[in-house]
Amino acid sequence: MKLKVLPIIFAIGVALAVAQPALSADDDVAEGHRYFVRYCASCHGTDGLGDGPVARSLATPPANLRKLGDKYGMPLPAHRIAELIDGRDTARAHGSHEMPVWGEKLYELGHGEKGETGIGDVIAKIIAYLNTIQDRRTAMR
Repeated sequence: MKLKVLPIIFAIGVALAVAQPALSADDDVAEGHRYFVRYCASCHGTDGLGDGPVARSLATPPANLRKLGDKYGMPLPAHRIAELIDGRDTARAHGSHEMPVWGEKLYELGHGEKGETGIGDVIAKIIAYLNTIQDRRTAMR
């Protein structure tokens, strides 16, 4: 009897182990969407098209974030996109950029309580969400 139960228990354990990363990834996307709406949508729009309510007042239009895959490939290179969002290591040689330096802003908003890990977690979740909104018709690299 015990021998028949062990494969079932093993199969359930494997199924849970495989499902956990998928659930975690879904959670990251959902949280990333919430962060996106809170921090990015005013400029980039709720759909990431660059048409947020603040966009009209900016000298440089915000990027259409649904086309990042065209420029950077798919899946989006997390490290490169994180550098762009964070902004603290980006050279500002040609004057100020209109996009906030989110690494500093997130720290000020309390996400820095866990140090760089807290800021990196927020940015990683935003990138997880951005991966889901790419225009798949054009981002085929």
